[in-house]
Amino acid sequence: MIIGLDSLPKLEPYLWADFLELRASTSIDKSYSKGELSSLMRAQAVPEARDLSEKRWTYAVNFIRNRMAIFGKSYPFKLSDDSDTVFIKKTDHSKLTPAESLYLALLTCANIKYITPKRRKQITNSFEQISLPVFKQLMPSGMVINHCWANAGANAIYTGLLYNKMIQIAKDIRCRPNFEPDDYEPGDTGDGGIDILAYHPMGDERDCIPVAMVQCGCSTTEWVAKQFEAHPSKLGNFLPVNHAWASYYFLPQDLRKVNGKWAHRNDIGQVIFVDRLRLINLTASNRTINHSQYISYVKELIETEYEED
Repeated sequence: MIIGLDSLPKLEPYLWADFLELRASTSIDKSYSKGELSSLMRAQAVPEARDLSEKRWTYAVNFIRNRMAIFGKSYPFKLSDDSDTVFIKKTDHSKLTPAESLYLALLTCANIKYITPKRRKQITNSFEQISLPVFKQLMPSGMVINHCWANAGANAIYTGLLYNKMIQIAKDIRCRPNFEPDDYEPGDTGDGGIDILAYHPMGDERDCIPVAMVQCGCSTTEWVAKQFEAHPSKLGNFLPVNHAWASYYFLPQDLRKVNGKWAHRNDIGQVIFVDRLRLINLTASNRTINHSQYISYVKELIETEYEED
């Protein structure tokens, strides 16, 4: 399932912390040390990388210490006393708590570039399934909440070509659709950027109802653009409602600086962000949420014994 762990992450503390955690999860002895990182960086083709292992280790470990405090019992990793090694706390999948399993699932989803191509769809689908019950608990009582993702199969709520799906969505949110069939690519059966839709019928058949839309994404780079996939700024002309709907973006990254504030705050638009910390805390606050059937790959992750290519 795991590939390419000789490829270093981009220069972000949360990505480097993920990298050390992923290496610890998949190593033969379920740990990853400063010395191992140094060896990996000396082997890099880019000469500058060879002399930065100490700096990158400190960079990542400081963020891991922050995670230990912020995530608390949900955090499945620990540091050695000298902070030179990252360990996964439990090497037996059956002993993981639901919160620890969810953390490892989100770690996997957030590092999709290290997943074999044939498994990536499974992982991204899993993230959508994780997001759905969390979003449901954020919505007021009485909201109708429908998943809209393209791969729902027999469980699909909106069916047919994308044009037909958008017509059905327009009917649900009670607006007059402002698009034609040729506004969409022939044969397009995608989701049009809407992964989850919520609306409140308000007890009658009139328009002017509460609406919210969600886009889910696992990419570490595409979120800057993808956050607007389900936003009125993109879809509002096609779906002209009386009041702009609330737009959510769900992502598995721990999108924070070490001081706890948002990373890349200047790239976050008028969108409600639900990242790793929020997903774990919101799940913990509702005991009815059970992600276990969608994250079976966590067992495979910690049973992996990764070897360098």
